[in-house]
Amino acid sequence: MNTVASNIQKVGTYLGYFTITEHTTNVNNNNPSRTYEKLIFTKADGMERRDYIAMGDIVYGMYVNGQLVKIGKAGSSFGWAGRIGTYGVDPALEATNRKIIASLKENFTYDAQIEVYGIQVPRVHSEYFCPVTRETVSIELPQNSEVETHLTTQAELEFEDLLFCTQKI
Repeated sequence: MNTVASNIQKVGTYLGYFTITEHTTNVNNNNPSRTYEKLIFTKADGMERRDYIAMGDIVYGMYVNGQLVKIGKAGSSFGWAGRIGTYGVDPALEATNRKIIASLKENFTYDAQIEVYGIQVPRVHSEYFCPVTRETVSIELPQNSEVETHLTTQAELEFEDLLFCTQKI
């Protein structure tokens, strides 16, 4: 069947996977420590940080046991490499991470892998006349946010239950 869920995997680049691990802070000093669950990313074979950065702006799909559970976007200077860092943040400080960990434990198994596939979304070239400098400026505009919204809407119309999404379209 030709669906958003199947097509992201089909045309996307496999980026790697997340798992939940227990993390303890301050293990090497006398400060109070705290143990919590966090997401750890394992890169796909052959992929390095520079490859994720080189992809530029992307839209990605997260899958658990073949089920699409989230559509997201990554961009800016570091693309997916930067987004990996956000997913590694303490869930007490990051609502999306809390949602992912809770949903994974509730709907799947603790040791399930969250596989990630990314689709490059090139920037659109535009020109802007700046009234201050009176020059025409050439700019590149990101469009991954709009593509993320489009794919999320389509997936929901196809009755995908995007369990990891903190906001629904």
